[in-house]
Amino acid sequence: MEFITNDNPWINGYPIHESYSLLDLKAFHLVSILNASMVSNNIEDLNTFLIKEYEMSEVSRILLEIAVQIRSQIDQDSPIFEGRKYNPNSITGKLTINPQSNLCKTKDLSFREACNKIIHAKHINFDLSNAISIKEYDSINPIIYLYGDLNGNEWKSQLDILKFISILICIKN
Repeated sequence: MEFITNDNPWINGYPIHESYSLLDLKAFHLVSILNASMVSNNIEDLNTFLIKEYEMSEVSRILLEIAVQIRSQIDQDSPIFEGRKYNPNSITGKLTINPQSNLCKTKDLSFREACNKIIHAKHINFDLSNAISIKEYDSINPIIYLYGDLNGNEWKSQLDILKFISILICIKN
């Protein structure tokens, strides 16, 4: 069914949303990449020449841009988050300190700390469906694994990207 837009005074015949924020747009791009992964990877020409070349790097780039931008806002505006459904302390995944050690500790990963881990990660792994290699998989899943170290302690974060984006949309307004 065709949706008629030319009678809508907000879009004047073409559905462009001019009042979005840059964070909204980045969140939309990130969710779009994740949701399109399975369909796009099933189209051989897209898969071979486009998807496998850009999918993971774009997810990484967008996450880093979001984390840097919202992290500074969190520190400036921390009192405004009280009483919201989500806030910078909302859980986005798990953080393990010294993951290769018998002394490893796992705790919840807050949104704010997830931003830090994204910014300071030295390595990122993706959760891939039916992966044979880094270039042969069915789709990218909305979970990433970030690795780094802090004060001589290695860490590993498991981040739910869709939860991260849900929290972002709630707290940025």
